[in-house]
Amino acid sequence: MTIRRTMTLLATVLLIASCGNERKEQTPMPENKARTTVLERLAMYAPTDISVDLSALSDRDWQCITKLVDAGKLADSIFWLQSSHEAVALRDSLAALNSSEGWDFWKYVMINYGPYDRIFEGERFVGEGPARKPAGAGFYPADMTKVEFEAWIAANPAQREAFESPYTVIVRDGAGLAAVPFHAYYPQVERMAQLVEEAAEYADNPGLKRYLTLRAKALRSDDYYESDMAWMDLRDNSIDVVIGPIENYEDGLFNYKTAYECAVMVKDEQGSKELRMFTAHIDAFERALPIEDKYKRASAGSGNILEVVNIVYFGGDFHAGVKTIAASLPNDPRVTQKKGGKKQMYKNLMEAKFDKIVLPIAQRVLDSTLHGHVDRAAFTSFVTLHEVSHTLGLPYVWKQPSLTVRKALKERYSAIEECKADVLGLWNNTVLQREGLMDDEAMKRSIVTYVAGLFRSLRFGVEEAHGKANLVQLRTLLERGAVRKVGARYTIDFDAFLPALRDLASRVLMIEILGDYEQAGALLAKYGTMTPEIDAVVHALIDIPRDLNTSYTSLGK
Repeated sequence: MTIRRTMTLLATVLLIASCGNERKEQTPMPENKARTTVLERLAMYAPTDISVDLSALSDRDWQCITKLVDAGKLADSIFWLQSSHEAVALRDSLAALNSSEGWDFWKYVMINYGPYDRIFEGERFVGEGPARKPAGAGFYPADMTKVEFEAWIAANPAQREAFESPYTVIVRDGAGLAAVPFHAYYPQVERMAQLVEEAAEYADNPGLKRYLTLRAKALRSDDYYESDMAWMDLRDNSIDVVIGPIENYEDGLFNYKTAYECAVMVKDEQGSKELRMFTAHIDAFERALPIEDKYKRASAGSGNILEVVNIVYFGGDFHAGVKTIAASLPNDPRVTQKKGGKKQMYKNLMEAKFDKIVLPIAQRVLDSTLHGHVDRAAFTSFVTLHEVSHTLGLPYVWKQPSLTVRKALKERYSAIEECKADVLGLWNNTVLQREGLMDDEAMKRSIVTYVAGLFRSLRFGVEEAHGKANLVQLRTLLERGAVRKVGARYTIDFDAFLPALRDLASRVLMIEILGDYEQAGALLAKYGTMTPEIDAVVHALIDIPRDLNTSYTSLGK
């Protein structure tokens, strides 16, 4: 079926997957999803202009940011290729259709970076092809299986490093397979590197100039260690950028491959100052982990930096589907062991999400007696502590210093790691409380806001790492009676809550420490699947936006 024919059929009923029901290979969707129209799904993303006042920028700052935004748009174009093999062709075909239906579907494709719905478990919503998003996205041949990949490495052990590299695309090479470096595979990389170099020419901060120069070099070589180290050394810079292949969420086959993304930012100095108190407690957070002392590090990293920034531009993986509100980078354990990590809170995005999503959900889902305990400050604090918690625990498997936790847990890593960061993000409040920095009422606000946030995040879909992680948390808390449904709403047993949280934290930490792939699978299989009750609650929130449909207009572009 051609795209044009598909659109004609879809225009008749405007039902997602309705044309797919004509094809044998299309799996019928559950009732509550199969009847959802593309217009209804578009309405799940609240149109939101993300802007920041740049009036104080100098002309050179303005030129620097403009160059970085242009580089970010190239990172965005690469992510389209990585999202799926068909994303670009389908996007462009829909754009060429002269119909309102085509326009509606094009808009939803633009949010999802392809024809697969990032909220509804990767189900196809337009076009012809697989019913679900292929696990290998655009990183591997569409017809390649895990078995074929692993068999090839077994037969060609000298190629293992290249095949498992975060920075290669796997392609067919005659009857075999080959690994092609990102910088050689994607023609956009060279121009992206040039623009980053040009931005460096306008950077008056010496550290920023050095970082951008090294980042351009890294884009050309796929070796990011030196530029990541330089990024951690940045001080007193009002402008910042994260650009390149970074996160591995998109690779659902092995979690090996990284996706291109870009965030262009300006610092919020006052907000950053207020958060620096957390930095002094990172080692205390490590000592308070609910595991045996032998598994704890003496220090979680001396260079951990907490910053509040405002987003000027998002592109690529940052912008796909559910929008990122904070990040803990870099991901290279060699860097984090030496310098710690940088946790950046995206203030203008966080505020928009709290106002448009978190607060309305809390008022709908939680018992009325809890509504007064949901507040923006607690949400911001939790997000901050979540990002801090990514650096807690061991980055390498216990007594296997050459095996990262990421590689040991493979495709299960992202959901386990996000679960760890969430649970510890709240657990760390017990440390602050013990040190007199948080009273009982503040702890209560933190717990209530955290529970409201679970319902926000599990609406991302159980195939998305954060959504699955939040489902694990909610189902565990329900099983332990820490959260209970009373009538149509949920209440919290505060006495049972922290013990339940502690036990889950301990379990997730030990999965990572031991690199226990099987236990990770068992946890996700038991608690990371949707129940009818929770699904009904999620579906009842359909009139509340699931996320933001963002545009970035600070530069007038």
